[in-house]
Amino acid sequence: MAKKQRELKVLLKQPRKRSTEVKARYLAFPAVGAFVGNILAPGLGGLVVGGLVGGVLASDEKEKKMAKIPVFYSFHFANDVMRVQQIRNIGAIEGNSAVNANEWESIKKSGKTAVQKWIDENMKYKRCVVVLIGSETASRPWVKYEIERAWNQGKAIIGIHIHNIKCARTGTCRKGVNPFDEFTFNDGRKLSTVVPCYDPDPSQAYRDIALNISSWIDHAIKNKQN
Repeated sequence: MAKKQRELKVLLKQPRKRSTEVKARYLAFPAVGAFVGNILAPGLGGLVVGGLVGGVLASDEKEKKMAKIPVFYSFHFANDVMRVQQIRNIGAIEGNSAVNANEWESIKKSGKTAVQKWIDENMKYKRCVVVLIGSETASRPWVKYEIERAWNQGKAIIGIHIHNIKCARTGTCRKGVNPFDEFTFNDGRKLSTVVPCYDPDPSQAYRDIALNISSWIDHAIKNKQN
């Protein structure tokens, strides 16, 4: 018997278009730098040096915008915790605090309310929820709760397939289904039509994630539709 798909509580909004505004801000740094440089040292030299300084400031500003975005990792603990730990070790992202197996079991034994409270508290100030997808992630009830809560709270969401990240115990695993296919809107569309889900290069999955996770998250935050 097929499982009934969840119905999201919040209707879609038009995507926010802020890329032009952001680009204009970064372009302004070199222009202002060149202007100031020309005042301090009139002529071509002042313009060039000022423009270079402004470019450096623009680069620093962009890196600050990209670095350490607070995120919440959603995943199937029993199957994928060792794969997820490798993602945490990338270091470019400020993820929610890791819990070990004993701590997670203790939280679960405290009951449904305790688990929801733990999730809600850890997700509270995060800007993006990153669903790390292994073989059975889409069927996990707490992952579904985290996705639904994140969407209804207006947080950015992305999915990343991690089946090609090797676990020390079990190696790689089979590719799991897209968990965003488990949710439908009132008009029949699936959540997967508006939430990006990335499938890294199977031959170098860790490297692909390490190089791109910051930009994937940044893109999701700028283009979220909830």
